[in-house]
Amino acid sequence: MSEIRPQCPLCAGEMKKNGKRNARTRWRCKNATCGVSEQTYRPDITAKHHFTYFHNHVTGIYPITECARLMKVSTRTVYRYFEPLWLIEIPNNPDRHRIHDQIFIDGTYTAAGCLLIASTSDHVLCWHWCKHETTHAYTQLLSKLAAPLCVVLDGGQGAQAAIKKLWPNTLIQRCLIHAQRVVRRYVTSRPRTEAGREIYNLALELTSRETVQQARKWAVDLHKYGIKHHDFLNEKTPLPPEIDRTGKRYEFTHRRVRSAYNSLTNLHKKGHLFIYLTPPKQAIDKKSWASNTNRLEGGINSQLKFIARCHRGRGGERQRKMLEWWLYNKTPLPDDPHKIARQQNWGKDQLAKVHVLTHTENHTNHETGRPALYDNAIPTEYNHSVGIRKGTIR
Repeated sequence: MSEIRPQCPLCAGEMKKNGKRNARTRWRCKNATCGVSEQTYRPDITAKHHFTYFHNHVTGIYPITECARLMKVSTRTVYRYFEPLWLIEIPNNPDRHRIHDQIFIDGTYTAAGCLLIASTSDHVLCWHWCKHETTHAYTQLLSKLAAPLCVVLDGGQGAQAAIKKLWPNTLIQRCLIHAQRVVRRYVTSRPRTEAGREIYNLALELTSRETVQQARKWAVDLHKYGIKHHDFLNEKTPLPPEIDRTGKRYEFTHRRVRSAYNSLTNLHKKGHLFIYLTPPKQAIDKKSWASNTNRLEGGINSQLKFIARCHRGRGGERQRKMLEWWLYNKTPLPDDPHKIARQQNWGKDQLAKVHVLTHTENHTNHETGRPALYDNAIPTEYNHSVGIRKGTIR
């Protein structure tokens, strides 16, 4: 096999091996009139070596000190190696033309902000960073995907509004475990009244419905509950005159039990409880439809929280990059991370853009007659306005 030999940087002639220095091969030009000697460097191999440790660090539980021990360098050197690698952009471009049977959406809060995730039963589809779970945030998340047959969610109003806006024909399955939690939040796990105990038992029976007949029986029991405790739920208590609640003279006596009952009746009227039992004809795998978001919360969100705890103290943009690398590895067809980093020159292209922007952005000042984009400091030369120099005038 022919050996790849470097060319002479002076005469472009062929070079030959000329021993080693510091464990690196030295090359010498064969041309007697030239005789240039040099060592060749492969910065791409070095960058790939650093990125391997970086990727294992951000997607695993290894701390910086462990990376320093394996790389046989100091911790400060590892920080310097990893500095440009944090600027690599992670792809977040799902297939906009693939239609899924059922997807799961949910948000989890981290030190870097609120992370909205859309996934299937075994893969991550896309994600979006925001401050809160609002309609606009969920719209940005769902606009990256084609309309699925069904969406399973935990009951956020922002998610439902975004689905109705983008996918009006998509079915909505409310997570039954979250529906149970809403009832438990109103009546507690040990209700004191008979009506509270009965509505809590109805909520507990939600997750055990496996056939359409059982779901219909549950709906009949809920209807009978409303008839049986109609007077109890509608009892009102007059408010004292000193209590001003926007002109209301009465309030419901058992408002917490009433709220628990209304939470279940509203979901049943909207048809958000038992969609998983009657999937549409277009569904490919009708037996695998889920009634809760456990596959997203237990399989993805919990792992993200675990990685964040292992690297506690890291927040902001770097924590976002760390979690995005883990999410990207869970996508259906992820590319080789080394290939992504190599295409972006191991983050050095983004680092060069940062230096260019910070050094060339501010070209104007007050002497040119135009306002500066930002000032570097208060001028030290004499100014007749002492208040500006003292900081009393802003």
